Amino acid sequence: MRFIVFLASFVSIILFSTSLQESYQGIVSNILSIAFVFGGTLVATLISYPVEKMKNIKQVLHRAYSTSAFDYPMHANFMVHTAREYKRIGFKSLESASEAIDNQYVKLGLQLIADNCSWEHIKSTLEKEFIFDSLETDSAQRIIRSMARYAPSFGLAGTIIGLMKIFPQLANPANIGGPMSLALLTTLYGVLASNLIFMPIANKLKDNTTDDEVMFRFILEGLQCIQEREYSVITEQRLSALMPKHELLKYKREKVDDVHLKLAANG
Repeated sequence: MRFIVFLASFVSIILFSTSLQESYQGIVSNILSIAFVFGGTLVATLISYPVEKMKNIKQVLHRAYSTSAFDYPMHANFMVHTAREYKRIGFKSLESASEAIDNQYVKLGLQLIADNCSWEHIKSTLEKEFIFDSLETDSAQRIIRSMARYAPSFGLAGTIIGLMKIFPQLANPANIGGPMSLALLTTLYGVLASNLIFMPIANKLKDNTTDDEVMFRFILEGLQCIQEREYSVITEQRLSALMPKHELLKYKREKVDDVHLKLAANG
């Protein structure tokens, strides 16, 4: 959603700057400036990084912007319930639990527990999966940060080109408008592309990486509780210790609300 807002803002600025140009020549300058900045940025990025890594950017961005935030209270309740059922019923409870959860790490962990794997093997397998996903995100973040550096540079290059076209026309002031528009607009679009598109996306990926590390430790703790068939109270305590503060407060509020509902139902 935020990416759409950034993109809409950028397009709005482009349309606004275009509306200020009353001549056809001014509109052409807008198009040429955008093509020069983004085209140059793309070419420089293709030279800097393998095409295979750049193809992964789409998948990483889709995962970063399309998935909802990790719901700690829901997953905590799920882990506590699954640990209780696994302790009571056994392996059969894990099959239905793995089908009911969407998180790839939880699903894989439950399948490994159902296969009676050791905790060392489960942890190692999940860490490899997490590291692979993290490397993809880190690679996409480096590429996008490079694009954030390239865009203003090409904007400045466009400005220099525009100034070079202005100097021969100093004797004819009427012919200066087009090159001047190109000179100024390339710098504008380079700065906007860097600070309104590429840098916010890179910061989003960096923030997601930090959140994912906390989430992964939480998931490992919950899976270990299930694998060790811990009591519900102990599982809840261990998971509560790894929740972010705001998520823990949310979890406690939901528990209080559940108690009130049960008391109202019994009353």
